Amino acid sequence: MSAIASLTLVPRDSITELASLARTSPSSLHSYLAEHGREARQTYDWSGYCMLYVLTYLDERGIDLEPSEFNAESEAINSAYGFTTLITPAPRLVDQLDPGAHREADLVAHFEEMGLDFEESGAAGLDTLRVLRDSIAELADDQVLLLNIG
Repeated sequence: MSAIASLTLVPRDSITELASLARTSPSSLHSYLAEHGREARQTYDWSGYCMLYVLTYLDERGIDLEPSEFNAESEAINSAYGFTTLITPAPRLVDQLDPGAHREADLVAHFEEMGLDFEESGAAGLDTLRVLRDSIAELADDQVLLLNIG
């Protein structure tokens, strides 16, 4: 079984509508994202599991990507759209996600702990941090990065 991680920029003022669509019509949610969202400039070519495990790695280190203001909306979207994280512009995250601030060996160990042991896991982890950092750094104040793993 495989997983794909996608990064979509959506207007911040659309989050409530996205959550409402998720609750009532998941197919409409997909259509809305296709019409109003746009892919982040950063491309992500690793497995969605790599992204998921980097998120758990960050969480274990107290780095929370998702603002609490969108908890209810995130839960609704998760119920219809797979694992989704809503990320707003946050300068503190840009520094925390700097690949230079993380040891490749720590990422490799975390991937192994999660049962994902492969030769390029360290490179995948560092690249995932770079993609997240760069995508967040490019967010405008009126945008949200919708990170979906499905």
